[in-house]
Amino acid sequence: MKVQNLICRKLVLGTMILCLSSLTWAAGTGDHGLPGEYLTYDVGARAAGMGGAMAGLADDVTAIVYNPAGLASQNPIQFGVQHVILFEQTMFDFLGFAMPIESLGNFGIGLVYLSSGGFDVRDADYKVNDNVTNSMSQGAVYLSYARDVMLGISAGANIKIANENMFGHTGTGFGIDLGGSYAPIPEFQAGLFLNNALSPSVLGDTYPAGITLGLAGKLFNEALLLDVDISKQLANQGVKWKAGTQVDVYSNMAFVRAGLDDEMRVALGVGGKYMNITLDYAASIEALGLTHKISAGYSFGGYEVKVAATPKIFSPVGIKKTTTFAITAASKYPVQSWELNVKDQNGDIIRVFSGEENPPNQVVWNGKDDRGLPAPDGGFSAQLTITDTNGKILKSNSESVRIQSAVPLGEEGSGLELGQ
Repeated sequence: MKVQNLICRKLVLGTMILCLSSLTWAAGTGDHGLPGEYLTYDVGARAAGMGGAMAGLADDVTAIVYNPAGLASQNPIQFGVQHVILFEQTMFDFLGFAMPIESLGNFGIGLVYLSSGGFDVRDADYKVNDNVTNSMSQGAVYLSYARDVMLGISAGANIKIANENMFGHTGTGFGIDLGGSYAPIPEFQAGLFLNNALSPSVLGDTYPAGITLGLAGKLFNEALLLDVDISKQLANQGVKWKAGTQVDVYSNMAFVRAGLDDEMRVALGVGGKYMNITLDYAASIEALGLTHKISAGYSFGGYEVKVAATPKIFSPVGIKKTTTFAITAASKYPVQSWELNVKDQNGDIIRVFSGEENPPNQVVWNGKDDRGLPAPDGGFSAQLTITDTNGKILKSNSESVRIQSAVPLGEEGSGLELGQ
């Protein structure tokens, strides 16, 4: 009898902490306490700041959790981390890593982990039992793969290994998630995510399957991002929704975010990006009060498209008569065509260099437009666009140069001149 009472107390404590964490972190399902519900909690402060609406957008390393198909469109190698302290020694963590491999697709690995400790475990005589583990945890490892199927269509999947430790009682289960993404135009993208298509069973509980449809917009050259997710857990009748937005407020370096769900819960967030590092913060009013989330990310390598000008100031009538655009164009799939556009201060294209397959390592501009006429003094920008054999379009940074004819400048540049 004492053993049974002890087990009952453990289960009661476990149920209480699961319910509390569900109330705090559930993304508006309204159906708390389902097995494996921790896998529906927001990961990444960027997504949390958008109310958890990410199935349609899924454009960073958190796509491992929200929709693995989104990994297919990601070029740099990415690493993301989140650590959140909730309450009473309860923590929620996320680690993610995604890497593209030439012609094979994108691979990812992720970890979601909810843990709580410090329970006062007592036996039937209400004496502290030091021989029993006084903590519990739930976690899952995601092994992800995604690739482009055809123009505008991507598919992805997770093999999911779920583990639960309830006061020393441990169980492990295996499951599969499926995802798809469709982008008919650059400004619109739809995502479909089937969570637990093959459901894990852990400690006698089977995680329910769920389906999410996400619709995302990328407007004003991606300065405004929108996402609306509609989801349904197949174990219940409720259809839920979340909506979120992100606004670029400063040159792809500073962002503000807001989100709302069907229970009228508001989320707000901000984010910053410097070089290859991102830092995001989100706050939302939950059942236990204001919850704060912080996450960080780092990207490097991968497949990049870059343009760098040398010199940045030149004079077609001086000593430095040309500028040389050094080109880096690495893509996951073979390059079908490329185009380097030079724009004036008004954003009008005055010179175009283009070709098939891979671009040259450098292109030299002599300061003339497509008609062969000298461009006036002032600032200009150059941007490279490449299209791969799968129809993916990649754009480089916008590199600034200046024509300054009044001042003699250095030595004459060198390189291959195209289209003169």
